[in-house]
Amino acid sequence: MLAIIRTEHLKLKHTFGRKIVVLAPILTMFLALILSGGIEKAFPAGAYNWWYTMMLPGMLGILCYLIIKKDKKTKYYNILVLPLLPEKSWIGKNMYCALGLVVANLIILTGTFIGGIILGTTITFQGGLYGVLLLCITYLWEIPLLLYLSARFGMFASVFTSMVLAISATVTLADTSLWWVYPPSIPIRLMCPVLKILPNGLPMPDDSVLASLSVILPGVLISVLLFLGLLYLTARWFRRMEVKG
Repeated sequence: MLAIIRTEHLKLKHTFGRKIVVLAPILTMFLALILSGGIEKAFPAGAYNWWYTMMLPGMLGILCYLIIKKDKKTKYYNILVLPLLPEKSWIGKNMYCALGLVVANLIILTGTFIGGIILGTTITFQGGLYGVLLLCITYLWEIPLLLYLSARFGMFASVFTSMVLAISATVTLADTSLWWVYPPSIPIRLMCPVLKILPNGLPMPDDSVLASLSVILPGVLISVLLFLGLLYLTARWFRRMEVKG
């Protein structure tokens, strides 16, 4: 599996795919710095909110498309000639995107921590670390979905879907008792008790009903099960597609 992941990394050499994992979190922090207007302690919370409600989903949509793009151009010939099951290649693509997700979240964690030291913050390093760990887990399920959409329909379907899911999650169920029904709402809901940020980006009052940590375990379980289910289904689809090819 490590060899497959290294292969995917080499495919993206000299492409935007490698750069976006770094540029997306940096752009997010730059926007948060500008939009916070120098308000004390506003930068880290603003950066995180912009990140998980918009920039992170968009980055995932683009990254998933770029992972598929080169193989799709050759009609997956470079995979067909390899002595390995197509499912393993598909899982490798998912793992590479997951690694990109981790790297991007670590950049956000580092940048907001340093920015918080300079500008002030309401988010501790431990809270930020816990938050990015949960973001990595709760966004995992989108990777096989976006890879499938990229392979089946192209870049627009992947990026558009990721953004629609994120925006709809923010304005619909994230702050209700039905947050768990709509998976895109899960990361936004889990950030409420961890980062003390409401879905709309405002600071969360101490007495808010959204402050309960009891949402974390079910949110993580739903996300992991959904990821495994989508990974299995899309891997089977990829195998059938390769056989037909």
